[in-house]
Amino acid sequence: MPYIKAPPTPPSTSALADEVAGQHAQIGIAAPSPAASAAGATHPDAQWFGDAGLGIFFHWGIAAVSGQAELSWSMMARPENQRSKVAEKFGYASIQKTLTPEAYWAQAEAFQPRFYDPHKWIAAAKRAGFRYAVFTTKHHDGYALWPSAFGDLGTRTHMNSRDLVADFVNACRTHDVKVGLYYSPPDWRLRRHRMSFRYGGVKPAFDTFHQPVELPPASETEAAKDLALFQRHVRGQVEELLTRYGKIDMIWFDGHGRDAISIGRIRELQPGIVISPRAHGAGDYKTFECAFPPARPEGWWEYCHLWADGAWGYLEHEIYKPAGWMLAELSKTRAWGGNFLPNVAPDADGQLPDVCYKRLAQLGAWMNKNAPAVRNVSPGPWPEKSDAPVTISRDDPRVWFLHALATSPDTLGIRGVPCPQSVTMLRDDSPLSWDYSDLSLRITIPASLRTTLTDVVRISWSSIPPSS
Repeated sequence: MPYIKAPPTPPSTSALADEVAGQHAQIGIAAPSPAASAAGATHPDAQWFGDAGLGIFFHWGIAAVSGQAELSWSMMARPENQRSKVAEKFGYASIQKTLTPEAYWAQAEAFQPRFYDPHKWIAAAKRAGFRYAVFTTKHHDGYALWPSAFGDLGTRTHMNSRDLVADFVNACRTHDVKVGLYYSPPDWRLRRHRMSFRYGGVKPAFDTFHQPVELPPASETEAAKDLALFQRHVRGQVEELLTRYGKIDMIWFDGHGRDAISIGRIRELQPGIVISPRAHGAGDYKTFECAFPPARPEGWWEYCHLWADGAWGYLEHEIYKPAGWMLAELSKTRAWGGNFLPNVAPDADGQLPDVCYKRLAQLGAWMNKNAPAVRNVSPGPWPEKSDAPVTISRDDPRVWFLHALATSPDTLGIRGVPCPQSVTMLRDDSPLSWDYSDLSLRITIPASLRTTLTDVVRISWSSIPPSS
């Protein structure tokens, strides 16, 4: 496949990508190379992922108690002028509190989600068209949302062994949504006496009270002991997740696993599982976070982003990006053959904000009319031949879908194609004006038919047009 570049990235997105890169460096995730190919799992039970199209990410944990602080990362001390820089780069929705690790972990005492009902979450997601769901079982903060036998922070120690993961898995199965479990091998609770809680490696190091501390290099014996403890901890927790809940469809790692558990062992426990590449440096697919890939990836790939604005975890301002933004990212992702994974965040009681359900309902209404444009489709020739994302029906490759994003102009062109048989709006079959000359098709959508969402145009040909 030729190296096809994406359209220019907005400055705010570039800044977010830089922030993500800094976090990835701290937890040991290598930057993905779009031109490289992901192997893709070969087991029949894993093949759903190649055309899943749309998943939903649930980031949840004890940081929701504050409602003003990000999961885990709020423990990292930042420069005093950080708030103004955050507002300038990302907007006021991204301004958050910084907590000392001791204050952060103390939130575990108040984390008692009395209204937790994942069936309500997953039912709404299913109606909106989501095919799989990913749930944070443990973030970098070390809090386990199941009664793990490993570690000293989680539902076993603070919630009378309540199993929040089991409830989530059962909800997914009930509503026929594929089960994805997020797990962070990096564990800052486990390593709290060996690491600095100051972002970016700035000196001097900070302890769990954000006071300067000396962190002398560990001796060879101490380093070996620390590694063995880490590997036993991670391996034990991952094996719990893969053996307690029946079939798990996906494991979504987030940080270097330091060889704690092999891919072979994971497949031994769950033969049909899809494995993310963010712990081992390799996996079944490629991941891109908060920035659309700069060039079209080969093989299976996934693009995750914040739908709940400002953080991965819950923030009490409860600002969600518009449905038009979400659908634009979905259209671009499907036009390049990937899966889109937007994130939502429940509060400390276990409830999703009303605005989240409103966005899901908006998405569901759009899917009721436009699902053929994003399901069972192949990538189209965008941006090399088309002014907007294009998907191609697998059931009938003579049918193309042109995705006029909320930001797209009313008139769009596709080059290097034959004269079409028909050009209509997908949602209601309204005929559209178009002209054709010199192997170029130009389509105009009247302003009266434009919405603030993605407006999909259905183009039909008498024979299969060239797509490359």
